[in-house]
Amino acid sequence: MPHARRNGFTLIELLVVIAIIAIMVGLILPGIGKARETGRTVICTSNIKQIMLAFTGYATDYRSMPGTYWQGPINLDWSGRNNQRYMSNPAAYTHPIQASVLYDYISQADQVMGCPTAKRQANTFFDYTAIIRFGGAKIGLEWRVTYPKNPINPALGLATFPGIPFIIEEHHEFYNRGNDDGSFANLDQFATRHGSREFGSDAGGRGGGCNIGYMDASASIFKAPIGPQDRVQEPGDLTANHLRIIKARGTSFPVGSSSAAEYGWINRAR
Repeated sequence: MPHARRNGFTLIELLVVIAIIAIMVGLILPGIGKARETGRTVICTSNIKQIMLAFTGYATDYRSMPGTYWQGPINLDWSGRNNQRYMSNPAAYTHPIQASVLYDYISQADQVMGCPTAKRQANTFFDYTAIIRFGGAKIGLEWRVTYPKNPINPALGLATFPGIPFIIEEHHEFYNRGNDDGSFANLDQFATRHGSREFGSDAGGRGGGCNIGYMDASASIFKAPIGPQDRVQEPGDLTANHLRIIKARGTSFPVGSSSAAEYGWINRAR
């Protein structure tokens, strides 16, 4: 008699199919994760562009940029965090930016203060900071800003930013986690989370970069020189103290530290 027709699959066939599906998922998921991170990076760049447009909008109306707490009148802290109106009654604000002179120039102000990759996990208020000595700057400055290609060996030469950097996506450990003052100064470092192997606020390492907003309202990814370890402060790390503004005839000045008396200094750097 003829054999009965067999229906279904054998256990081995099912295991092979499951194995193939697992391999395909393993191949697809990293690509999906990378695509999502690319999207978050684009949003982060867009946020910084909006912030810089707010700066330039304010400067168009009032002829100078606001600064940070340590570099200008107390109520011209760009982030609002150290403005007197915020410090006197923080409960009246859902976010410090509401106490900033930039608030009227930024749509969805709270949302644009954070990078969607970092999610403000290191700093409750914002992932971005302003270079401390640039408060009071006028639009159209022609200065250049340089940094050493190798902080350990400055003799290897200097590199020049494509514009005057103003807003920096700061490294979560150095020192945005412990200081929420909205300023990029001294030993503060550039974030390395974009383009690195791992994603998230604490991700980073060689090959990773940050977003920078320039005084011409542009923004782009910048990959700073760093040492071998991203979570350890090392001599090879680029810090705010390494940045120098270059005037005509090559005269240069550091921009990593400042005082309240220097509001507008950058316009006549000397």
